[in-house]
Amino acid sequence: MDSRIRALYKIDSDLEGPALARRIVADELSDHVSDNVIEDVQLMVSELVTNGIVHGSAQGDDPVMLDLCLNGAIRCRVQDHGARFATRVRNGGDDGSVGGWGLQVVEQLSDLWGMQCSPQQTEVWFVREFA
Repeated sequence: MDSRIRALYKIDSDLEGPALARRIVADELSDHVSDNVIEDVQLMVSELVTNGIVHGSAQGDDPVMLDLCLNGAIRCRVQDHGARFATRVRNGGDDGSVGGWGLQVVEQLSDLWGMQCSPQQTEVWFVREFA
C-alpha cells in the first residue's frame, strides 16, 4: 500500500481556523499513523495556524496555508502573510498577557522544526517521525 500523502489547504483567518486544521490532520492521517501521533500533529498544527491567524496578516483576512506531507515521516508547513512576529513572554508580561507557548510545543513534539521569515510571509515547518 502506498501511504504517501500530499495535501495543501487554504485556511481562513478566523476563529474556526485552528479547529479546521485539526480536522484536516485527522482526516488525512487517520488511516496511516497512530492516534497518539495524530494528536501530537494536531496540537502542533493548531498552534501554528493560531500563530498565523494572530500574527499573519495586516488586513486580518489573508488565509493561512497548511501544507501536509506524509512520506516516511510527517512534514508540515504553515505559511502566513505576516513578517516575523515578536516572541511573547511565556509566563506573563507586564500587561498580564500570557502566550508564546506555541513554538515551544512544536519544539517538544517534533523531531525537527524551523522558521523562515521575510517581509511578505512567515513559514514555520516541522517533521514528526513515526514508527
